[in-house]
Formats: sequence, C-alpha cells, structure tokens
Amino acid sequence: MTGLMSTGSCGKRTALFSAAFIILIAFCAYFNYALAHINDTLLHEKIIDRRFAVDLACDEIDRLVMLRDDWDGFEYVTILSSVAAQIDATGGTYCQLFDGGLQSLSDRSPLFDGAPFDPWEYPALVQAVRSNECGEAAVWFDKEGTVPHTLHLYYRWIPTDETVENRLLMVVGVSKFSINAEISSGVTYGAAALIAVSAVFIVGSVVLLCTV
Repeated sequence: MTGLMSTGSCGKRTALFSAAFIILIAFCAYFNYALAHINDTLLHEKIIDRRFAVDLACDEIDRLVMLRDDWDGFEYVTILSSVAAQIDATGGTYCQLFDGGLQSLSDRSPLFDGAPFDPWEYPALVQAVRSNECGEAAVWFDKEGTVPHTLHLYYRWIPTDETVENRLLMVVGVSKFSINAEISSGVTYGAAALIAVSAVFIVGSVVLLCTV
C-alpha cells in the first residue's frame, strides 16, 4: 500500500511540475510575442512619422513652385538640405537630400561613426529610385563596426512635376534604433520580473501540494 501511495505521489508531482513548466513556457512565448509586436508597432509609427515630415516639406515646396513658377530662381536646395539635415540629426534617423545625379546635398549626422549609410551601395534601391517618383524599400545594413539591422526607407522626388529640370531627391530611413530604447527596456524588465515571480510561485505551490 505504501508503495502504491509513493508511486501515486510521484506521478502527481511529475504531472504538476510538467504543467508548471508548460505554463512558464507559455508565459515566455507570449511575452516574447508581445514585446516583438510592441517594437514592430513603434517602428511602424516611426516610419509613418518620418514619412509625414518629408511629405510635408515636399508638398509645401511643390505648392510654392506651382504658385511662383520659380524652381530655378529660388533657394529651394538650401531649404530642403536644411530640412534633411535636421531630420538626419534626430536620434536613430537617416535623411539625405540628393541632386538628379544622386550626389549628396545635405549634411549628415551618421548613427555609426566611420560607417555612414550610403543608399547607392544597394543596386536594387538605385533602380527603384530611378524608376519611381516615390516609394518605400527595406535594406540590410551591416557595415563593419555596426550592429546589423534592417533600415526602412522612403524616397521622393521634388518637385512632383516630372517635366522640371534639376529635380531633387529626398531619402529618409528608420530602424530599430529610431525607437525610444527606455520604453522597450522597461517593458522587457517588467515581463522578466513577472515571469520570475510566476515561476517561484508556481514551483513553490507544486512543492507544497506534493508534500501534503
């Protein structure tokens, strides 16, 4: 009889520990999914935000050119290069203004010293830019001395009128480094703390149940 009780107790203990382990794995999988979803959502919002900033500046230039008909008679290059430089100086954001020959016209503030992003190192991107008035693209940036990551780009030619000569191109890009790291870290640490507390509680409960 004692042997049967011992066997039953071992079976119950094994079942409870297995259930606890599955619950903890489920917790980890869910929090991992939730954190990834949060980061993806924040990145998507950042992409929309930076695209809006570029479109706002370009739409205003388009409006002025249409009203004044003076694309070659006003300092639009100075204005747009200043806008591009200011956006580029924003933490974790890439932005650059180019002429029709894809030569840079704006100052850079690279995220990685000694390894500035050069969009023309990606042939597919060059082809897309030369074939479309505007669009989006994603490239894998992994220069030596950098943390490899995906850079999400948006480009647009200015002004919209394709018959105008000496048009300009603005390119903006964001990545995971564009997201506020403090928010992501706080959520991560909170999730880890909840998992640790849950693990202690579940394992402790199983031990108490099995010793009764």
